[in-house]
Amino acid sequence: MRFGFTLLLLTLTFPLAATAATNELGWTLESALKQLDRQGDDFDSAFADFEARWSSDDESSNRELSGRIYMNSEGEIRFAERAPEEKIVLVTRSEIQEYDPTRALLDRYPISKHKDRLAPYARLGFTITGKDLEDDYLVTLLGEDQISSRRVVGFELTPKDDRERQRVARVQIWVDQASWMPVRQIISHMTNGETLTIDYSGMAKNLKLNPELFRDKWPKGTQKIRH
Repeated sequence: MRFGFTLLLLTLTFPLAATAATNELGWTLESALKQLDRQGDDFDSAFADFEARWSSDDESSNRELSGRIYMNSEGEIRFAERAPEEKIVLVTRSEIQEYDPTRALLDRYPISKHKDRLAPYARLGFTITGKDLEDDYLVTLLGEDQISSRRVVGFELTPKDDRERQRVARVQIWVDQASWMPVRQIISHMTNGETLTIDYSGMAKNLKLNPELFRDKWPKGTQKIRH
């Protein structure tokens, strides 16, 4: 499975996206997954603005986060957080690095030891293919809807793996029918009762991104803590 999907970001209970009521283009699960295959094979890079909202039944962990996300074909991800604080998160194949410029502090988390910390970044949906979904999830087609004037088609995913299902109850991914890039993602958790909703805007695909975005170079004097 591709790293960009098995990693997904930033993972909440807001109303579950939209309730699809139509299927004007006649999508079936098979035809929609095939379209994902075609678009996923054409991925080189992407960036977009995002807004993430966490929620829980008791409202104890409700919070919001916004910024910009960058991803390349190697599955590397960079989050430039803007609010409520300016921070940078770099996700590589082996590590999550969280840099706080106000404290000149870098926290480093090896993925092998902190898989739960990876969950928010794991299912971003930028490079998913239909095969990816069917390999790891029970997939349901939610149909068509409209989110922020964009026509979308939705998928609901239930992890096949028992251990994964203990962490994530289900995932909804809504993709733009024009670009087949993600518009909204909803990740519902079982372990902590949270739901994460991520909305994307200003999406750009396959532009030449600066390689420096994905290099772990931090200002001199940064305190580095390995967890």
